[in-house]
Amino acid sequence: MLGYDDIVLVSKKSGLQDKFKSFAQCNNLAGALALHSIDAAIVCTPTAFHLAGMELLLKHHVQRIYLEKPVSHALEGVNNILEKAQQNNALVVVGYDLRFDPALEKINNILNSGELGVPVSANAFVGQYLPDWRPYEDYSKGMSAKKETGGGVLLDLVHEFDYLYHLFGKASSVAAHYKHSGSLDIETEDTADVLLSFENNVTATIHLDYLQPQLTRYCTITCTQGTINWNLALQELTWTNRQKQTSYFEYKSFTRNQRFQAIMKAFLEDVEDTRLAGLSDGVESLKMAMAAKLSSESGRFVNLNLLGQMPGTRLNVAQRTERTSE
Repeated sequence: MLGYDDIVLVSKKSGLQDKFKSFAQCNNLAGALALHSIDAAIVCTPTAFHLAGMELLLKHHVQRIYLEKPVSHALEGVNNILEKAQQNNALVVVGYDLRFDPALEKINNILNSGELGVPVSANAFVGQYLPDWRPYEDYSKGMSAKKETGGGVLLDLVHEFDYLYHLFGKASSVAAHYKHSGSLDIETEDTADVLLSFENNVTATIHLDYLQPQLTRYCTITCTQGTINWNLALQELTWTNRQKQTSYFEYKSFTRNQRFQAIMKAFLEDVEDTRLAGLSDGVESLKMAMAAKLSSESGRFVNLNLLGQMPGTRLNVAQRTERTSE
């Protein structure tokens, strides 16, 4: 573990596990802030409640905040939080721990080296059967299943948006189609297919679903002088150049928990680590996910620079938008 023990837990749940019983506990954030001096905070409430927690923490001048991904379930209120974080000079890290995956760092190095030329396109895929995510609870009553808490594949599986942004920069336009297959007892979309265009002319597709019997997660990046294949589920990476020479990297001994420990260590020690996603980075991935939602519901490509200006639309995933008039 990381060696910190001066911890306050904020939870409405009773009956903590024995390993947590030595920590102070409050059943609401306001009470914790009133009773304790908080140096750093971790926001891991359901997505729809992220901004409310952020606002309260910033009001009390908490200087370091780790915000679980995604930033919110909607774009409303995000600019206000950005401004308050900047005014407070607060360090806000969004929980994109996948940036600490060894293969993603290696992909970044390969692309930056130019050994495969310049990237042209990427195809990302992620799917896993939702009932298997948290087998200890009823998935149909969880956050992923409910619109009001910000569930659905477009926000739950937002890591794919972030790592493509991390590799290629800002997206310029988005088209998408999402659907509710009816095979799960949930309110939210369980499948989505997204087409992205980036400002550097890279294009990408993302497939997201709650339906794969086994975790399936991979990304293929096509460059002018070769191809990169990243299998996240198998923890393997291969890249092949124009001469058909293939290199192989595997990291099967690396555990998911090591990612979480690495990102938390970087956050708590306030180190300058380019893998950390700041609040503005988190907003970019949120904008892509929200634009995908809007594209599917309006039947249009969405220009990210004009997001929020299309007539007759709302940018909240918890509510259906009306189709925009032609």
